[in-house]
Amino acid sequence: MGIKSAIVWGYIIVAVVLSGTVPANVHAAQFSSREAAQIQALLRKAKSGDADAQATMGDLHMQGAGVLRNHFLAATWYKRAANGGNTQAQFKLGVMYLRSQGVVHSYEDAVFWLGKAARGGERKAFPYLYSYYQKTRIDPAQSKAWHEIEASLEASLNNARQNFDALLSSAENGDAVAQRRIALRYEKGTGVLKSYSNAARWYKAAAEQGDVRAQDNYADLLLAGKGVDENPALAARWYKAAADQGFSRSQYSLGNLYRKGQGVAQNFEHAAELYKQSASQNNARAQTALARLYKKGNGVDLDQVEAARLLLEAAEQGYAPAQRSLGIAYQFGHGVEADDAKAVTWYGKAAKQGDAKAQENLGFMYQAGRGTEKNYTKAMEWYQKSAAQNSGRAQNKIGVMYQFGKGVAPDMQEARRWYALATENGNAQAQKNLKALGEIQ
Repeated sequence: MGIKSAIVWGYIIVAVVLSGTVPANVHAAQFSSREAAQIQALLRKAKSGDADAQATMGDLHMQGAGVLRNHFLAATWYKRAANGGNTQAQFKLGVMYLRSQGVVHSYEDAVFWLGKAARGGERKAFPYLYSYYQKTRIDPAQSKAWHEIEASLEASLNNARQNFDALLSSAENGDAVAQRRIALRYEKGTGVLKSYSNAARWYKAAAEQGDVRAQDNYADLLLAGKGVDENPALAARWYKAAADQGFSRSQYSLGNLYRKGQGVAQNFEHAAELYKQSASQNNARAQTALARLYKKGNGVDLDQVEAARLLLEAAEQGYAPAQRSLGIAYQFGHGVEADDAKAVTWYGKAAKQGDAKAQENLGFMYQAGRGTEKNYTKAMEWYQKSAAQNSGRAQNKIGVMYQFGKGVAPDMQEARRWYALATENGNAQAQKNLKALGEIQ
């Protein structure tokens, strides 16, 4: 079997493994029903955007622990976690680029991710950077610069440890602000070993004293099940405690729970009211969420113009999902006069921030020549960026470009590979396209 086919079937096998239907020849995937349930829960968190869960999925695929051992899948999850700021995933991804594990060998990508990990405090990244600049691409100035960064990091960590001891003393004496700051140190692993359980304990102590930020942060942990049992209902109560004090982030988060019916009875009117309170404080996320209620008429009167106005407020603050949604509004004339050029502009702003949907939409605009000159090369570049984040729509469109030779030489094998990946990510059209091409050769 060729490498491309192996990748395709790797995705297919892992879907079977995670469904609990384990073929006899996949020995690494023989695990208990309890472990299967744990992996399913972890996978749901990873797919929802939890960087820690994504990094753990990468670890499992590297080890073949309960799932298929597959470097390609490991690299995919590490990349998602790395983009979410997980420094360990950044380090591991950098090493994979050096070792050609699951990715094409690339010193440029390796140094990029190792550098991000090092700056984020991942000490194991520094030796790799020194080796690169001392042996591979000899550059004494760069090597010296990284030594200075490591020295600065060490000094910063020493200060953090000293400050931690002082904060801990204040926290133990009942200072709510110190308790919250200690909790944050544990949550982020700053100057102390990361511990969500310790973070939750100290957030709760500060929250019970009325510290609004601690109430919000404790609710976040309860909602995510980090350091405590997952409890959306209790999270809602703590968000409300902070929201009632006018805390914008909690107003937005509680609005989300009412919109979804998570931990509280679903109520779009309550969600809209909370979003309005938060949006009035220029919370871009709340402005965007409220705009989406206006677009659908959920909890408020349907009003596309008001939706577009709110999206513009959020987009101008640099919030990528708002920029992407504003691009959609301009592309289809929702609440504004249709303008493909403006759609391309806003898609571009969101795409450059890594928004996968905006990247896919921008790729389409280049492919179709809407709002910009037709450019298959740029279309493919943006589709690839989106596809790397597991966008089934983008993966399907790459398959189409390979099938019909749009900007690339026609390649049915590549088309099949991308259609298979898109199918695994739930794209129904890709499944039809794959079926139409027949079995993998």
